[in-house]
Amino acid sequence: METGTIVLFVVVGFFGLGSAVLGFIAEGTKLTRGDIEVSMTKCIYPANPAFALGLVAAILLLVAQIIVSAVTGCCGCCKPRGGGFSGSKRTIGVVFSVLSWIAAAIAELYFVQGAAWNAPVTREAVEGCYYAKNGVFRRAAILSIIATVLGIKSYLLLRAAAAPGAVLGTSAEGEPKHDGIAMGHPVAPVYGQSPYGHYPPPPAQGYGHYPPQPAQGYGHFPPAAPSQQHAQAV
Repeated sequence: METGTIVLFVVVGFFGLGSAVLGFIAEGTKLTRGDIEVSMTKCIYPANPAFALGLVAAILLLVAQIIVSAVTGCCGCCKPRGGGFSGSKRTIGVVFSVLSWIAAAIAELYFVQGAAWNAPVTREAVEGCYYAKNGVFRRAAILSIIATVLGIKSYLLLRAAAAPGAVLGTSAEGEPKHDGIAMGHPVAPVYGQSPYGHYPPPPAQGYGHYPPQPAQGYGHFPPAAPSQQHAQAV
């Protein structure tokens, strides 16, 4: 594993898991019904650590998501320069990146909502005093872990997809194709075999297609008649 990948794991894991830890701590320190003071028509919310913990947890999770998205390049939608790009790995990586942002967005809403109801303020008691229900910070912490894991997984997939020589699919012959790399081995033509494959070989040289020349001499003429002077004996 490369040094850059290890550094990314450490940094993103620190922010993402740190956000989850603060969320679990905030869950245990948030205001309960008995902590809220009621004075006439006002609800007095005392200061407590859950307010600051929720805000810091939301900031840490957002920083972790921004780092992963910046390293992978626009959540995997921007193709890095150089190298091939495997379609299947890239698609899965983009899906993981989108799911990571969805989980992070929901976690941010839980963090902000929990922090808002634990802020040290005084509110009007119109229909009673409201407070954060149990589990709001816990759900946010769990979603923070899920978002961090999905973000790191998307980085690994997109990085593997963008590696040089990444497989792009299969050719018509069933062999894997690589971007920018020629597959197969050159084959020298066999002696006596046409180098043009399915094209017919060129015609033979000479006059093989013409009829042969007639034999030389006078073989086609009848033999001459015997001389008259030899017809009778002397």
